[in-house]
Amino acid sequence: MPQEASPVKDLPDPTRLRLLVDVAHHGSIAGAARSNAITASAVSQQLTTLERECGVPLLERLPRGVALTAAGEVLAERGRALVRLLEAARGDIDGFDDLLVGRVRIGTIASAAQALILPALARLGREHPGIDATVTVAEPQSSLAALHEGRIDLALVDVYEHAPMAIPPRVTATTVHREPLVLIGREPFAPGTTLADLADERWVMPPADAACGQATRYACRQAGFEPQVRWETDDMQLLSQAVAAGQGVALLPRLAIDVDRPGLHTAVPTGAELGREIRAVVRSGERERPLLHAVTDALPRG
Repeated sequence: MPQEASPVKDLPDPTRLRLLVDVAHHGSIAGAARSNAITASAVSQQLTTLERECGVPLLERLPRGVALTAAGEVLAERGRALVRLLEAARGDIDGFDDLLVGRVRIGTIASAAQALILPALARLGREHPGIDATVTVAEPQSSLAALHEGRIDLALVDVYEHAPMAIPPRVTATTVHREPLVLIGREPFAPGTTLADLADERWVMPPADAACGQATRYACRQAGFEPQVRWETDDMQLLSQAVAAGQGVALLPRLAIDVDRPGLHTAVPTGAELGREIRAVVRSGERERPLLHAVTDALPRG
């Protein structure tokens, strides 16, 4: 008797594969649910269906979180490759459309949102009204995580000298702005002022675990002193207000300074080449996507 053909198994659903990738990244169903803005129950149901499609267990439930089985690890790695391929395909398809239309999700630091993103979107709104942009202001690592997880399409992050930052794999970064760190004070600085000249001043600074806080503290220590920090906050505008109120001096990126506030004076410290770069980061599979090119090209350069 002829042998019966084996039943053809369904191919894994790409959306469920992406959920498996997110579970692998976060180590929990709850984490994958948060990154996709759905319930943990929905993620669990989708992964149960994925296991049924594949015919093998993919997850091992643990007292805290979940772990991928050997089959789950293999499938998650294939899923990562598929996600990158789909991103590249979307970029290729966008390239056939002469009109720039569609949604672009942007994560950005606050100072870049005001100085770079707002004018860029105003320009694009006039030239390409079909672009639908959403913006989330967040710290660099949060935006990079969201980019890695597919929750945003473009991240604007800042990188300071002497404050290295971990960049996730499979992304492409383009520097769109460079600027110095400048001293700000309530009184004018004497010509040629160095950081060492301000060793006895009170300082207002971002926290030590923030990149700007790391960079400024490093610069002060290189100048031979430990800064006397009186105000500490990651709200750059509040730091400017504290300086204007006579609470101390600060060393901040130029874009972060409230330049319209009366009573503020700025100066580039002599003998210290300190600065930061603002970089536009996209997933490598989407670096040729015309819509992302348009947004990046519209950013004012400095």
